[in-house]
Amino acid sequence: MAVNEAHTVAILAPILSLTVTIEGGRDDGPDEIHIHPGGQGFWVARMLRHLGERPLLCGPIGGEAGAVIHGLVNKWGIDISPVDATAGSPATVQDRRSGERDLIAEAASPSLARHELDDVYGRFLDHAMTAEVCVIAGQSSEVLPVETYRRLGHDLSSANVTVVGDLHGRELEALLGGGPLDLLKVSDEDLVADGLLEGDDEEEALSALHDLVEMGARNVVLSRASLPAVAILSGTIYRAKAPPLEPADARGAGDSMTAGLAAAIIRGLDPEESLRLACGAGAANATRHGLGSASEDLIPRLAQRVEVEALAPA
Repeated sequence: MAVNEAHTVAILAPILSLTVTIEGGRDDGPDEIHIHPGGQGFWVARMLRHLGERPLLCGPIGGEAGAVIHGLVNKWGIDISPVDATAGSPATVQDRRSGERDLIAEAASPSLARHELDDVYGRFLDHAMTAEVCVIAGQSSEVLPVETYRRLGHDLSSANVTVVGDLHGRELEALLGGGPLDLLKVSDEDLVADGLLEGDDEEEALSALHDLVEMGARNVVLSRASLPAVAILSGTIYRAKAPPLEPADARGAGDSMTAGLAAAIIRGLDPEESLRLACGAGAANATRHGLGSASEDLIPRLAQRVEVEALAPA
């Protein structure tokens, strides 16, 4: 990876993992074994590559799993600026021959030493200040102390870096506590887990958007699975509905939407076109097995068919 290359998006990926999946063979053939990098930051980066952007992943990797992650990420055309961790990267082995994801074995996310934490923070801050946009991903287990997110919120805001956040819970509260956030992408599932949303009522969803704006998110996009997304962008409330396709795998659609929103900022798109691109990327991802993946020609075709409605001033 040529660190001096210009990158459009710097991505903080606290968790970069390795997944080994056993799939049943086609037509009673031999089993298939798939080895993939994983983690929210990687899935966002993968979709950004499909959208023609130049993402740079920054996060800790270590051990044998880390070495495989590094090689696979580069092979898929994504640049990575890793921080070497003493502990091994998380990894899972799962069996999907039954059609369900059965977990066989799992290596947990590592704890980082103090100097490793400092290296992750400093390296990402450096890359974020030279990129056009940065994306901050959340974490399913605490690799970075929550306080790290507050510091990032403060320092990135002070440096006038454009920040897209795809996180919730304590990490989101900490990030907003450090400074305002340019754009937040969050799911209704996450807000339910945080106690900020109870069901799928749209009025309640819009109320949650206003709460997040009051907390410090300047713009918010809320994905709602099969229901239309709602958003507050540039002071206006929007509803966006993607074509109702039959999903091959709905996982990763939200991360693909985040990638679309980051790309829209880089391209200077207006709110309606931004939502079309984000929803188109999310819908395209759901048509395939493999998170953060899509047919590149399909994304703009689906984006053209996303229905966006401006509801009212926020």
